[in-house]
Amino acid sequence: MNQMIRLNAFCRPFLLIFMWAAAPAVFGQKLTYSVPEKYEARQTNFDIIGKYGENVLVYKNFRDKNYISVYDRDMKVIDNVDLDFLPNRLIEASFVAHPDFSYLFFQYNQRGIVHLKAVKLDAKGNKLTEPMEIDTTVVGTNNDDKIYSILPSEDKSKLLIFRINTKNERRFQFKTLLFDKELNLQHSSRLGLDMAERNDFLTDFLIDNDGNLVFGKGIRLGNADNINKFFLVTKPYNQDQFLFRELQFENISLDEVKLKIDNFNKRYLFTGFYYPGRKGSIEGVATAIFDRTKLEWVVRTTTPFDDQLREDNRGNQNFKNAFNDFFIHEVTIRSDGAFLINAESNYQSNRGGGMPFNRWDMMNPWMGPMGWGGGWGTPWGWGGSPWGWGSPWWGSQNNNTRFHADNIIVMAFDKNGKLLLSNQVVKSQFDDNSANAISYFMANTGNGLQYIYNDYESRNLVLAYQTLNPEGRVIRNPTMKSLERDYKFLPRLSKQIDRKTIIIPCLYRNSLCFARMEFPA
Repeated sequence: MNQMIRLNAFCRPFLLIFMWAAAPAVFGQKLTYSVPEKYEARQTNFDIIGKYGENVLVYKNFRDKNYISVYDRDMKVIDNVDLDFLPNRLIEASFVAHPDFSYLFFQYNQRGIVHLKAVKLDAKGNKLTEPMEIDTTVVGTNNDDKIYSILPSEDKSKLLIFRINTKNERRFQFKTLLFDKELNLQHSSRLGLDMAERNDFLTDFLIDNDGNLVFGKGIRLGNADNINKFFLVTKPYNQDQFLFRELQFENISLDEVKLKIDNFNKRYLFTGFYYPGRKGSIEGVATAIFDRTKLEWVVRTTTPFDDQLREDNRGNQNFKNAFNDFFIHEVTIRSDGAFLINAESNYQSNRGGGMPFNRWDMMNPWMGPMGWGGGWGTPWGWGGSPWGWGSPWWGSQNNNTRFHADNIIVMAFDKNGKLLLSNQVVKSQFDDNSANAISYFMANTGNGLQYIYNDYESRNLVLAYQTLNPEGRVIRNPTMKSLERDYKFLPRLSKQIDRKTIIIPCLYRNSLCFARMEFPA
């Protein structure tokens, strides 16, 4: 059933440009499954690297075995490339994919020293270079925590590698290494960041196409308080200093803040929910845009939720608290600076009288002082890499915990932060003991934005999707073809590999496998 929409005359051209192309709604989606392998248990870590020609490359790790599976377009394995150069005590492996090659970065602990190395791989997953030492850090023999973070720019022309020492909770020590596409070192820095207040925290970290490091720094008055002060923090690519720009709003306080870089217009976009004053219920969306050419905030707006949207999404909440369980998951920017926000209702319920859930537990921003790993930390909370390497057992809890993922609200804004459209994808999901199979994946397939998720049909769990079409309507589509029993999909871990193709991880009984979902051209 089509949902009610709120949009103005600018909505249609906005959505047309956001999508790959304007096309009528089409059906006939096809699902092709890989063959489940007994030795690929559900605890296998994985990373969908991407599409090369007609093949799809997936990295897999189970215990001390590391390899890349090469799938053809029918999801048949044509090769398993053994990554025998990876050490046994591997902390993490991560990939930066380019059109015709990829980089594999891996970090491991050897005799109390964490090594970060890189290998260049060809389109078939084979080594093009021997492992190259990028950096080392002395941590101690019992520390297997992740030390380094890898940040590629949007155009992949720059790559920033950094680490943070949090041993001194009042002043974090950064080391940054900036590389070009060929992994030639461009600049290195060592610098400190004061964390003077007890509840200082940092947002996600990003780099722009020029190599500048960008993040946000906020201060809460208490552990479960809204944001009192917030700063844009940048480290210019060729300088050894942090630059600060305070973001101020009148008579509101901010919730979790999301950062997105608009490389085309050289702007930094911050979005987040806001509260009236210090306490209260979420009232709407706050938007701020910093123009790095003008070196000033050019947009600071607030958009309150209207009464109809509150009524449609209140669930078991009262009208005033309708959005207190919502979290912003994606922010997408188009070339003229307009942007789209997806936010989903996420919460937990405890059936055994355990500790009550609160909003800040779900957000889990990177807060200091934490001192992870005896003084080393990586800045990824729920919005960074919530699935670890991609293990489908992320989020395991005790038998009293039920995870919920309900409606998605979609809001589109112009480049000045003016609301153009608001709509919703209506759904209701829950899972006991883990959050593996709930939530959604959004794909842009040409005929609309596809919101893919698990749903129940006649008591069976099936893969469903709804489409936000170019006219701004949300369409609930028929059940997909090629659905087979005994497959449990993990849509949130999916990856779109081209305009019409998505790779979806799934579980078949006790084995990990993958499904190729194709939309008609």
